[in-house]
Amino acid sequence: MKQSIWTKTYDVNTIVLDSSKRIGLWGMLNLLQDIAWLHAEHLGWGYEDLIKRNTIWVLARQKLVMRDWPVWGDAVTIKTWPRGGAGALATRDFEIYVEERKLGECTTSWLTLNWTTRRPQKLDRDSFRLENPAKALGFDAQKIAARSDLKPATTFLVRNSDLDVNGHVNNTRYAQWIVDTMMGDELAASRIEEYEINFLSETGVGDCVVIEKSEPEGGCCQYQGRRQDEDKPAFVARLTTRPR
Repeated sequence: MKQSIWTKTYDVNTIVLDSSKRIGLWGMLNLLQDIAWLHAEHLGWGYEDLIKRNTIWVLARQKLVMRDWPVWGDAVTIKTWPRGGAGALATRDFEIYVEERKLGECTTSWLTLNWTTRRPQKLDRDSFRLENPAKALGFDAQKIAARSDLKPATTFLVRNSDLDVNGHVNNTRYAQWIVDTMMGDELAASRIEEYEINFLSETGVGDCVVIEKSEPEGGCCQYQGRRQDEDKPAFVARLTTRPR
């Protein structure tokens, strides 16, 4: 029997820890990616199922809201479910717990692309049965407007280790790049409350990605990443922090 809500528990170990002995942003995003992959496979529209249809999933938007972060030795339980969508976009939500305490929530919007052309492809909702109206979060991953006043913070050259199975930079790597723009003492003194990102185009091996950053505004910074030879951003993101 197909389970509309998927639950999995992960140990917070050295694989996902940051320097504060808590799970890092990219570590958490990797867990969310893993459980989404597993549930999609269970429902019959995982990676291999879509490849047979010459189609792939790509993450288009994501918003993560954390009240607190799991620490070393915790067992973090994640629940996930599909929440419908429109056109080629499908929404998937997550809840994050340690024991009975809910520490965070996340919503994601996924785009289906034609594997060959890399163009958006309308999802066959009758086949994939995406609707789950009984459960929904109180927020969505909204469109983030690009800005022209951001200043370059750092540059990354895309390497083979940055790629996922679709042959482009993995979504979690962008979060790692964003965090890497912060100084060590700034990161140690801050706790991430919200992370929100829009993916606008793919980046691949050999691309030189310039990360641009705004001045903090009420604990929130906007980030953009663009290929060095292009004006339009490949992603736009916001990171909201508070003092520890």
